[in-house]
Amino acid sequence: MTTITTKNLPNREERAEIGRKARAIYEPLREKLEQEHWGDYITIHPEIGDYAISSNHRQAVAEMRAKYSEVLFYSIRIGYRALGHFGGRGASDGRRS
Repeated sequence: MTTITTKNLPNREERAEIGRKARAIYEPLREKLEQEHWGDYITIHPEIGDYAISSNHRQAVAEMRAKYSEVLFYSIRIGYRALGHFGGRGASDGRRS
């Protein structure tokens, strides 16, 4: 697979592959991240494994964008099943109240 950039937008299969790669990077870090950064955002470079963490999603993306200007990243809200949410509470995985 070629490197996906903002100028080479991915199709559905490529997006799924980006997600799989990013989740594979996140999973070994998950327990520690959930203890130290619950509710923060991690933005991951799916090809090389570099990442940024911030309480602000835009800040996490901006940190990665400063290093890798045209790469598409994958963002995860630490401890949640979904990046964002509508309404009162986010989609927590239920391990923390």
